[in-house]
Amino acid sequence: MPYTAKQVANEFLELAKRDGRKLTPMQVQKLVYFAYGWYLAITGERLLNERVEAWQWGPVIPSLYSEFKAYGSGPITELAAEYYPQGVTLGFNFPRVASDDPDKDAFALRVIEKVWAIYGKYSGLQLSTMTHAANSPWSQSYDKNVRSTDIPDEVIRQYFQEVANQHARQPAAQ
Repeated sequence: MPYTAKQVANEFLELAKRDGRKLTPMQVQKLVYFAYGWYLAITGERLLNERVEAWQWGPVIPSLYSEFKAYGSGPITELAAEYYPQGVTLGFNFPRVASDDPDKDAFALRVIEKVWAIYGKYSGLQLSTMTHAANSPWSQSYDKNVRSTDIPDEVIRQYFQEVANQHARQPAAQ
């Protein structure tokens, strides 16, 4: 079963906190997208239980946009919350990556940590620029005349597999 985007976002927020950093909504969007792409390329399975959409500023997961839009371009100060009924009162949960499959969870967390190690140093604008690269899933899907176009999983998977293949073909640095 795929994770919620909020679960994955919270992992990145916790990694940033661990490293004494703060993330903006744009950074979280792009980091979750990169984790989704790499996980899909490696496993052929979806990391998230929702679709990635092509918006003007790149790939967007709508639930994360809604969750963090109040922060604007500033740092996020709270984890994403899920709301659930608990008896008669409304409860709040700040979800992290967890399911009924500990092996899947461990692998998903390794992918998230690797994405953090590679992409976590970049600003939201730098990450957005990366997602706008020629032939990227966003560039193949975005249509300025259509709002909220889904980016097909197969396009994302193929792109990230090709990036991995290109990297594998590069000679090792001396």
